[in-house]
Amino acid sequence: MGIVIKKLYETVEECRVCHSANIQEVLNLGKQPPANSLYSLDDDHPEDVPLRLVYCQKCSTVQLGEDVNPGYLFQNYLWITGTSIVAEQYSYKFVKKALSELIDSNIKKPYVIEIASNDGTFLKRFIESGCKVLGVDPAKNIAELAVENGIPTRNDFFTIELAKNLLKENGKSDIIFARNVIPHVKEIHSVISGMSTLLKENGVGIIEFHNAGLVLEEMHYDYIYHEHLFYYTLKTIGGLINRHGLYIYDVMKSPISGGSWVVYFSKEKKEKSEKLIDLEQYELDNKINSYNRWQSFSEKVMQHSSKLREMVINEDKKILAYGASARSSTLLNFCRITSEHISSVLDKNPLKKGLITAGSNIPIISFEDGLKEIKDAEKILLLAWNFQDEIIKDLRDSGFKGKFIIPLPGNPYIL
Repeated sequence: MGIVIKKLYETVEECRVCHSANIQEVLNLGKQPPANSLYSLDDDHPEDVPLRLVYCQKCSTVQLGEDVNPGYLFQNYLWITGTSIVAEQYSYKFVKKALSELIDSNIKKPYVIEIASNDGTFLKRFIESGCKVLGVDPAKNIAELAVENGIPTRNDFFTIELAKNLLKENGKSDIIFARNVIPHVKEIHSVISGMSTLLKENGVGIIEFHNAGLVLEEMHYDYIYHEHLFYYTLKTIGGLINRHGLYIYDVMKSPISGGSWVVYFSKEKKEKSEKLIDLEQYELDNKINSYNRWQSFSEKVMQHSSKLREMVINEDKKILAYGASARSSTLLNFCRITSEHISSVLDKNPLKKGLITAGSNIPIISFEDGLKEIKDAEKILLLAWNFQDEIIKDLRDSGFKGKFIIPLPGNPYIL
């Protein structure tokens, strides 16, 4: 794959948050290649890694039972934020809300830092709003793309050590945010500590993360893959940042990943919003953080995977699929849906064109190259179901007249 890794993964013996050794397995999705290990015909097949969820009996944090070497996962990343219309449209709402949280409205040029800034789509909105910005991203290819697009970006992993260096160079930030990256980070305390170091006393901190409650309630088990070490709830993300003298005071819903939370935190303890209080109570009432609830989830995952596999393999001929996303890798591999059942996967991301899905071994073709197949197809498996409306419109506009197999949320169905 072009990256030399001495050891691909390690099994964890204790909770990454509270360091308790009392962790128990609640879901086993078998051995799978890391989700973004797309390969070409000239590459060796990626190595399989156990994909298990464990639950910490002390702090209730749900997390993976294995750590995959981050150099393998993130050095050459394949997701580009700007390729999603939903993400681009949402970026305006995100920035408007973030700026409205600033206590000092007289700041002429707020300084904004984004951790894991990807191609800079969100920072671009802050620049348009008159802010000074800095992105930090470990993926060399994506960081270079951001710089080409005029977004100041440091190509590095964000740690407390890097934060101290950035503090010397540019001082503290008015806003620091991390979107859908906190669940990815093994050295989580280093990152949260770094965010605290770079945040002004009256500044705004923001963390966006996939809602683990939806994983339970809507069967988002395809969100479980090796990049996502943690499956946070409002309770467990709050417990994490409280350890660093930070306090959540508000929450907003995000459309990303089929449903995410955006939490707002500060160094000073503020009165919690009514929405945050209500949602924390909802988690308590519905036992979102309980061990038994996660165990029952495991049983439902097994039933769902059997239904989806049967729906796909019972087709008379191979069908098309859409979306070679990381989460599609979990779904395909766990349901044992392969190139025997899917002719190709359509994807708009130019970095994925011509590659092959890991484990399921299905060729990936661009949307443009697949136009004939789209028009001739009778059914398409919508792997990127979390962008359902956007994708269905594109496919209908391109001449697809057949039906969709919608795998999630909930039970799979034909549309």
